[in-house]
Amino acid sequence: MSSSDPRSVDPSDIEPIGAVIAVAFTGAAIGLAGAAVSFVAVDFGVALIGVGVVVALSSPIAYVRMKRLRGD
Repeated sequence: MSSSDPRSVDPSDIEPIGAVIAVAFTGAAIGLAGAAVSFVAVDFGVALIGVGVVVALSSPIAYVRMKRLRGD
């Protein structure tokens, strides 16, 4: 890490695969929140589940595209 504070994260320290994991985890969290909300508000819960699935699936697609652009 480039900072003296051990808890700070410099954006250049995050590898692409770490970013993929973070985005996929965020998508899963949104989907789980949607599943919980769907017990109270069905339409809103289903919408959140859909957003979570799109976010989680876009993560590996973006990684593959970035790898191709970088030439790795």
